[in-house]
Amino acid sequence: MRDWLVPLLVDPVTGAGLRLEPERPDDHGDIAEGWLVGEGEVTYPVRGGIPRFVGADGPEGQVSASFGYKWSQGPSYDNPDFANWYRNWLLEKYGFHDEARLRTHFARFTRVLEVGCGSGMSSVISLDGLQPSQQWVGLDLSTAIDIARERLGDRPNTGFVQADALSLPFPAGTFDAVFSEGVLHHTPSTRAALESVVEALSPGGEVMFYVYRTKAPVRELTDDLLRKRLSDLPPEEAWQLMAPLTRLAKALADLHTTVEVEDDVPLLGIRAGTYDVQRLIYWHFAKLFWSDDLGFEGSRHVNFDWYHPRFANRHTEDEVRGWCDELRLSIIHFDAQDSGFTVRALRN
Repeated sequence: MRDWLVPLLVDPVTGAGLRLEPERPDDHGDIAEGWLVGEGEVTYPVRGGIPRFVGADGPEGQVSASFGYKWSQGPSYDNPDFANWYRNWLLEKYGFHDEARLRTHFARFTRVLEVGCGSGMSSVISLDGLQPSQQWVGLDLSTAIDIARERLGDRPNTGFVQADALSLPFPAGTFDAVFSEGVLHHTPSTRAALESVVEALSPGGEVMFYVYRTKAPVRELTDDLLRKRLSDLPPEEAWQLMAPLTRLAKALADLHTTVEVEDDVPLLGIRAGTYDVQRLIYWHFAKLFWSDDLGFEGSRHVNFDWYHPRFANRHTEDEVRGWCDELRLSIIHFDAQDSGFTVRALRN
């Protein structure tokens, strides 16, 4: 843990300041182990160079375990094909389109928080555009934060925290940018999570986030049914069950067959048009994800990400825009895709 991170931290319950004791540095002079002590001698451990503000209990314990396991499956995502696909999707939907525009945009920020950084895959947006003089803090509920530190911690401007998005250990207004890619909907309340991250923003600061969109009615029913069954299983077992589901998705994609839907089918949420059979099923009946670019393990990773976490809330555009109004956010970029909504907004 870097020295500069300590003064930014507070008790997430009381908001009171914390002191560090004792302090054991690592070979690079950073803080490796110790305790953060607050009012009433409440303590939070620093282990492996990361301050820890969460335990395994509570309603989000299953989500933490799910994502900790998913990001430990390195071969399913830590490869050039997955990285390039993900990077291009992020740049496009956040409205940057190329890395030059990304760097120009992020040059204005002094301190950036990424809520739900996982293993650091999404940090291509929140970190790669920063200069060494700028500070970046990656936060995650799960043990994926250890993987993020291993992958990104050699950069001098990085700090890592294990904490809950609904109970951030920072004073209000600490950051002038907060980035949260596909995370807020994995909490008990997407709206409450958004309010929490907005509170960490300084006035005029920018929040950037992506949340799931409500799907067609049968797809919603199927998703809820499978998630209810899978979320009660250990991550290892659910991961294995994603294998035949992913092979089915590939078999449908390999048909290379289209179907013409002549009229809108409102009862099923299907619009008239020509559909690839796999995509028709994917968007309207069950998430059977397949991508030739990602291959089997990458596609299984995406399916697991959708079906295993207990919380995976979906929302309408009116809901998302309404939250921004309620939280006094001025939207400067809004990207609506079938999968979800990507928003950049300024705090008034």
